[in-house]
Amino acid sequence: MTIFTRYMMGRFLKPFAYGLGLFAVLIFLGDTFDKMNYIVKSKAAFPVIFECLWLAVPYWAVRVIPMATLLATLVAMSGFVQSGEWLATQACGLETRRFWLPILWSSLAVAVLAFAAQETVMPIAWARSRRLWHEQVHPEPEWRMYSDVVFALDDRLFVQCSLFLPQDGRMERPILETLGAQGVLSQLDAKLADWDDSRRRWVFKSGIERSFGPTGVVETSFDEKISELDSPPSELIPRPINPDEMSLREVRQYSRRVGRFGGSPREYEVAEQAKIAYPLANVVICALGIPIALRLRRSSRVVSFCVALALSFAYLWFMEIGRAMGVGGALPPWVAAWAADAFFGAAALVLIRRWDL
Repeated sequence: MTIFTRYMMGRFLKPFAYGLGLFAVLIFLGDTFDKMNYIVKSKAAFPVIFECLWLAVPYWAVRVIPMATLLATLVAMSGFVQSGEWLATQACGLETRRFWLPILWSSLAVAVLAFAAQETVMPIAWARSRRLWHEQVHPEPEWRMYSDVVFALDDRLFVQCSLFLPQDGRMERPILETLGAQGVLSQLDAKLADWDDSRRRWVFKSGIERSFGPTGVVETSFDEKISELDSPPSELIPRPINPDEMSLREVRQYSRRVGRFGGSPREYEVAEQAKIAYPLANVVICALGIPIALRLRRSSRVVSFCVALALSFAYLWFMEIGRAMGVGGALPPWVAAWAADAFFGAAALVLIRRWDL
């Protein structure tokens, strides 16, 4: 690594760290003030509220990384031109691309770190923050009954029932299937199932047990059967799982499981692609910011901040439109997730070629 490369990377990283902290704090404070009415009325202890809010910081930090990348690119490039260093290096015979390649490599390193944070810290912290919010800070009332419920507890147990009463610990017309590599191994088909707190099991009543084997189906009637299902009613209440609370591998596995059990996996298929496309947005945004910075070479940092904010929100808006169309079925999942990167990447390529960089 040359001295000039280290110098340009330093010019990028300092405003990047400043922008990351600034944008993350601004969005975090906006989200906190939006929830202030619930926080003031909450009966949760202050440490719980503080933990809930603090654990949301990694999520917002990852979300604003493209904004910070664009701001750092604009500040680094425009500052390099305004200081006269650009003319000095050109006089020394350096090619124009030598100015911006270190910044582009820096944005790639940021993309790798963003992906690592998205796969490790962010899902755990965000899931914990959401759980504290919904269970202690702002608990939401649960429905007393759920109709036509399907539970995919893991890759082995699959439950469906016509009526689920979580407060009573009861299922009506439940069917519990035990799955194997070749399909369904056994099935409990009953009129009722009650949660037995002393046994920590669901007890199926008045039903038939079916075993599926090479020789065919064997049926056995029973009045009462203690099942393998050991999840209490509170854990079976249907709650949507946010893809932001899962890593890429977990989203991929959950998407396959939803599709396997008859649900629509489109939301998770789009999220799977977006978890790769979003970190790479740092490189795309940086490439777009380089020619824009040269056009704004005499502008102040306030102008750079406003341009970074406007372009970043335009990118986020474009990305959300694509995601919504992907979930709705108007676009294939990979197109929906990568459309923003493709559009802004094409714009960056056109501008760079026009500037002959």
